[in-house]
Amino acid sequence: MNPSPLFAFEEINRFLVPPVRERLAWFCADRSLHARFLNMLSLLEHIGSRKIMKSPAMREADNAILKHCAEETRHAVFFKRAAERMAHRPLDYSDANTVAGGWARCYMGRLDAEIAHALGDAAPALPYLYMSLIVELRAVWTYRLYQLALMEHKIALTLKAILAEEELHLRAMLARLKEIDRQAEPRIALFSGFEHVRFRSLWSGIEEECARLRLAAE
Repeated sequence: MNPSPLFAFEEINRFLVPPVRERLAWFCADRSLHARFLNMLSLLEHIGSRKIMKSPAMREADNAILKHCAEETRHAVFFKRAAERMAHRPLDYSDANTVAGGWARCYMGRLDAEIAHALGDAAPALPYLYMSLIVELRAVWTYRLYQLALMEHKIALTLKAILAEEELHLRAMLARLKEIDRQAEPRIALFSGFEHVRFRSLWSGIEEECARLRLAAE
């Protein structure tokens, strides 16, 4: 595909880079809120792994899908541990311990439903592959910006290993979709549009909660 899905994704999200970078820097400057943000990332990874487990594709799971599910679970553990180290206490996934946890659940649920509805009676593997690909695109985009923020604020946390795995997932999903679906290119563009709307809604929820927390602290 030319341009690549990641390049096209970056282009349609270019205007979101400054506000997202600004908010990530804000989190890096506040340990308590940073812990809640990390815990929200853990929640998103956890929901992702659970959706893989529940997908029709798992009925005839091969090594690749089992490995993918295990890695998403491990990412959820990574972010959870980082969040709890920063908070110095155990954290569940309640609203009090996440930033915009309800918005995160809504983002994953509605995007999954929209992709499944658009695919209709397609082969069981396609909803899993497309949902995974689109979410991995967002993960790579976000984690790259977050890694820069962590480095700029000299925080001893690195996402390099997770980014490498997410990029491998992207390549694997794309290769499989090109192999089994002739409509892969237009569908990726369509579903990226769905995700763009859902992510903007999620990020608006994050911004609203941060504004509320800032006012409460004044």
